[in-house]
Amino acid sequence: MKTSRPHGEIRRFISALIPASTAILSVLAGVVPAGVPGFSTVTPLLSVAAIFFWVVTRPSFMPPAAVFGVGLFQDVLSGGPIGLWALTLLLVQYLSLSQRQFLVGQAFVLGWIGFASIVTGAACLAWIAACIYYDVFLSPVPVFVQAALTILVYPAIALILISLSRWMPSAQ
Repeated sequence: MKTSRPHGEIRRFISALIPASTAILSVLAGVVPAGVPGFSTVTPLLSVAAIFFWVVTRPSFMPPAAVFGVGLFQDVLSGGPIGLWALTLLLVQYLSLSQRQFLVGQAFVLGWIGFASIVTGAACLAWIAACIYYDVFLSPVPVFVQAALTILVYPAIALILISLSRWMPSAQ
C-alpha cells in the first residue's frame, strides 16, 4: 500500500526550497550574457537582494549554509576570488538579521532604505577585497553603479519574492 505525504508537508518542503532557489536563480540571472559590452561589470547584485529579502521575511528558510553555498556558486560563476561572495553574502545575512527586528512591519520605503545601506556596504566590501586580492586599485565607479542599479531594481525583485512568500505557509 502506498502512503502519500499530506498536502501541507509537500507545501512546506517546497517552501523550504524557494528562498535558496530564488537566490541561485538570481546569481544565474546576474551572470547571463546580455550582449551589451561592459554590462557584466555593472549587473545588479541580484543575489544580495534575494538574500536580504528572505533573511528579513523568512530567516529560518535562509540559513548560513545556504547563503554560503549561494556565495560560492556566485564566486565560481563570476570568475572572481573564491570566497569573496560567500563572505560578502554572509555579511549581508548578518546585517540583515541584525536589522530585521526594526524592518519587519515597517513601510516598504524603510526596508528599501535598509536594503540600500546594506547593498552599498556589500559592494564596498567586495570592491576592497578585490583590490586587495588583485593587489591593484580598481576603479570604484562600476561598483557604485552596480550598487545603485541594485537599489533601483529592488522593488521589482521584492514584488516577485513577496508573491512567492505569500504562497508559503505562514508558520516558520
